[in-house]
Amino acid sequence: MMCILMDETRTTLLLRLKDADDQTAWRTFDRLYRPMIVGYACSRGLDPNDAEDVAQECVQAVLAKIGEYEHLASFKTWLRSITEKKICDLFRLRKRHVRAETSILAARVDEQLTPPEEWERHWWAAHLRHCAEAVRHEISDTTYAAFVAYAIEEQPADAVAVKLGMTRSQVYVAKHRVLDRIRDLMLDLTGCDLREVAA
Repeated sequence: MMCILMDETRTTLLLRLKDADDQTAWRTFDRLYRPMIVGYACSRGLDPNDAEDVAQECVQAVLAKIGEYEHLASFKTWLRSITEKKICDLFRLRKRHVRAETSILAARVDEQLTPPEEWERHWWAAHLRHCAEAVRHEISDTTYAAFVAYAIEEQPADAVAVKLGMTRSQVYVAKHRVLDRIRDLMLDLTGCDLREVAA
């Protein structure tokens, strides 16, 4: 699958979506938000097929309504309201009782996430994945492998260095270089500093 590199800020992307013929903007939107909506819909109790249907309905709704959308700072809330409406519509269609917390969420008692918290979790995870993928195509395979092994898989720096033919300090530099770039992309895409989100 061809990677759509992120080369626009959230504001630019949303403005470009107002042009229904801008296929690059719509592919970027779809690649970023469709998996997020599917994951969120599953967390609300839908099976994967129904969640895919909801995501498709949401993309179509955004396509139909983006021309009316003016409040760029609240896009996350706007998209969530569309998603919740489509989920509720599906539950109503299936004559199922709509609950604020599904059995799937209730089963995760250690997390006890409300729907808004679940949306936040999916929102930030989707943006992080998107930014990490964009960074992946900007740096060498070795630098990215060092980042994944040390920062994500939490392998010891010495072991990563030996495996990749690097020094320990090069492993540390790789981690910081990739994280700094991800933070920059997240700031461009969401308007938020990743360090503040994690705080």
